[in-house]
Amino acid sequence: MSAPPRILTIAGSDSSGGAGIEADIKVITAHKCYAMTAMTGLTAQNTTGVVDIHPIPAEFLRKTLSAVLEDVGVDVVKTGMLTSTESISVIVETIKKYDLKTIVLDPVMISTSGSVLLPPEAISNLCSNLIPLATLLTPNIPEAQHLLLYYTNPGVLPTAAFPIDNINSMADVVDLAKRLQEKCSSAVLVKGGHLPFLSDGSVARRQKGKAFVMDVLALSNGTVKIFSSPYIDSNNTHGTGCSLASAIACNIGFSQPLPTAVSNARDYISGAIAASYPLGKGSGPINHVHNIYRRPYSKGRFFDYLINHPRVAKIWNDYVNHDFVKKIANGTLSTENFVWYLKQDYLFLIHFVRAKALLTYKGTTMSKINECSTNLSGAIRESALHVRYCAELIPGLTEQDLESTPEAPATTAYTRYILDIGHSGDIAALMVSLISCSVGYQVAAKNREKEDSSVRTSEGNPFWKWIEEYASDKYAEETQVQRDVLEKLAEGFGVTQVEELVEIFRKVTEMERNFFSAAVEAKIP
Repeated sequence: MSAPPRILTIAGSDSSGGAGIEADIKVITAHKCYAMTAMTGLTAQNTTGVVDIHPIPAEFLRKTLSAVLEDVGVDVVKTGMLTSTESISVIVETIKKYDLKTIVLDPVMISTSGSVLLPPEAISNLCSNLIPLATLLTPNIPEAQHLLLYYTNPGVLPTAAFPIDNINSMADVVDLAKRLQEKCSSAVLVKGGHLPFLSDGSVARRQKGKAFVMDVLALSNGTVKIFSSPYIDSNNTHGTGCSLASAIACNIGFSQPLPTAVSNARDYISGAIAASYPLGKGSGPINHVHNIYRRPYSKGRFFDYLINHPRVAKIWNDYVNHDFVKKIANGTLSTENFVWYLKQDYLFLIHFVRAKALLTYKGTTMSKINECSTNLSGAIRESALHVRYCAELIPGLTEQDLESTPEAPATTAYTRYILDIGHSGDIAALMVSLISCSVGYQVAAKNREKEDSSVRTSEGNPFWKWIEEYASDKYAEETQVQRDVLEKLAEGFGVTQVEELVEIFRKVTEMERNFFSAAVEAKIP
């Protein structure tokens, strides 16, 4: 497995988990990148606000950065809350020392309530020394206004955020992004989440009528990209800014062009807001892992998941430990009932082989076709075994006699269901419909083979060959091929598909159990 992009987040900790380092790690992991951290400060906070901040000493920050960079290395750096001018100086020094090329800088300067989080000297250091090294700067509108004022008049820094009342149109946001980019030289993404627009393009000053939000990306070549998305009415927006920056950093790590990286990150954030759930008494967090589907089984364990599923487990146990198999193993099944079973199972195998032929047809690569054809030859060999069994038990019985046997209801129900899956389902559905029979017989025979001598009556038991066949190494090899193909397919299953396959497996396992029951209960004239 190749190493994923290495993303280093330099930011503060959020004890409530919705923003800061904690959010960054979730976002980076959700994007299948490798997250590393360097904390600039600890916060005591929750969804209602920040209670206190404990800055990390600059010298410790320097040691943290050096430890990471001299060992693991970094592909993209993302910065968030920087607590002091000393910390900013350490970061600037580190970027230059290790020649770090890709920096996504989220200037966490202004809180949602409008408080300025950095002292004037730290803002000056940020603007003069760190921002010029950034690949992308991601301020919200108040932060963009604050930074533009510094570049326009470095000696004047207000102690409170600008009101956004002076932004009256989309054109004003575009102008703000362009002017800031010209001043700082880095690419600038002005985030407009705090300022939704009405459907006619005017600023929505009230909650009613909010239709969309827009972000503006101003590139160093003068290009401006405008992104818009539907406004989502949600109180769960804590951490959107730092999460967006982290998502962009990950996308850049995968070599996406900057406009594409921004667009994909915005889609991710929209999904995270839409999939959020209420936590806390204030502004709840977004759902950082909404785009991760965790399969309910480990790699190579899909079949185990099927047989242990709550809807399947009892049926599977009844099937592989059925009285029919026990009677075969101990020799107490009547010859008439065993022959009834062999005849019906031969008829079943005809359709089983037809379904396996469909499986070969559904293979889309030479390797899959070859694997499925191996399954087909095994089933044909199994049908020939049935003919020999019947000839031994009933001298003179021919294959034509077997083929002319009327199908029992249990046989018809089972075979037609499999063929229906074969015609209408994909290769995964068909494999699942067939594998309960293949592996179930092996498990059932192995269970009986392992029993003690009082049950294992191979001597004088005319049915013991059945146990030997399905417990053999040859049959185990054939079923393992089927399992391996299915497990490889299972690495790409989605949540809906898994549920559909569980239901198919439940049905065929129930039909296998019913088939065994019919063999035991058959009334032979």
